[in-house]
Amino acid sequence: MKSFFLLCIACLSLTLRAQEWGDLYHFNPEQTLQKIRFHDPSLGLTVGSLYNGSTKNIHRTIDGGKTWTDHSSGYTGTRFMDIFYVEDSVVFMSGNDGLILRSLDGGRNWVTLKTGTTEQLWGLWFQNRKTGFAVGSNGIILRTTNGGTVWDEIPSGVNNLLYDVVFTPSGKGFASGSNILLQTENGGDSWSPVTGFPFKAPADWIRSIRFLDDNNGFACADIGRIYRTTDGGTSWERLNSPTTEPLFDIDFLDQDHGLICGFNGTILRTANGGDAWFPMSSPLGNEHLYSVDITSSGEAYICTHFGHILKLQKLVNTNDWQWTELEIFPNPTLDYINLRFLIEGDLSGKLLYEISDMSGRIAIKGEVCTVSEQISVKQLATGNYMLKVFDKEHVSSQSIQLIKH
Repeated sequence: MKSFFLLCIACLSLTLRAQEWGDLYHFNPEQTLQKIRFHDPSLGLTVGSLYNGSTKNIHRTIDGGKTWTDHSSGYTGTRFMDIFYVEDSVVFMSGNDGLILRSLDGGRNWVTLKTGTTEQLWGLWFQNRKTGFAVGSNGIILRTTNGGTVWDEIPSGVNNLLYDVVFTPSGKGFASGSNILLQTENGGDSWSPVTGFPFKAPADWIRSIRFLDDNNGFACADIGRIYRTTDGGTSWERLNSPTTEPLFDIDFLDQDHGLICGFNGTILRTANGGDAWFPMSSPLGNEHLYSVDITSSGEAYICTHFGHILKLQKLVNTNDWQWTELEIFPNPTLDYINLRFLIEGDLSGKLLYEISDMSGRIAIKGEVCTVSEQISVKQLATGNYMLKVFDKEHVSSQSIQLIKH
């Protein structure tokens, strides 16, 4: 019967080797790199601000950032703020003076599109090859329905600076900015403020917003603020943050693993869907970090104030840590789940656990304090649940079954 009730799964040891960022590349001449985006693990773009008369401020890689080729934007002394891949060949870029550029050959050659505005355009998002949005200074929102040939301004009703724009898979849109979060549920025809967002003085400049699916989204802002929604943006909660530095960009590999970068070398990492964020070290010290991008294979890139490209080889890499055994018993169970670690030492403050139902709602959570832990599940109804054990680097999950008499 022991084999029926005992289940061994891989778990975390106490001897972890932290993931490290490497200084992958440094552009010459030195330049501020505002945005970095990858279409796949090999193909990516970053863009800088050159003030030496050169217009070759767009940089393209086809080997995961090892080498870069320079391409002309047609402009010098100009900042470009966002890059958006529609597909491997179709890419857009936005910047100062109402500029939106388009490439139809994967970033080698670029043409300027007519936008009808001189406002600085900070954020870009395309729902498909034809329909896209740009947002920027003084509350401007632009939309194209023909692949960028024509852009129309849509009244936002606000004068706030808008930094970012994003749409969920089902078509709900959000535009974030200086003390504002706008939403649209009619394809961008009209926009209105999200009521009840937990803004807090002195300022909440939401620099970046990401949705993982129709329900789960994240945003980062000044003063180290991080926000999460689990109901499609109807309500938002402010998460615990280990910093008060301005946070500039956020990206996620999956529902558990995400990164944020910001001022003064700030890099934050979560391995549990934002419940906890932990600082990572930048090899450049306090140099400002403006944009982070995680590829589908788990490599991560950051571009910096003085023209560096940083790379994290793997956001999730089980080869960087040792394995040990965790016994979970009994399973199925009635009132208690027992965790027993086949290691020595005090686990307090190192491991956490969560039990959630099959819809993802967390029913029980806590801290693993000893090598033999008992968790009461008396309050839970009969059914299947997921037990997750994790620390700041790794996570291990196993299904459990509760049977009530």
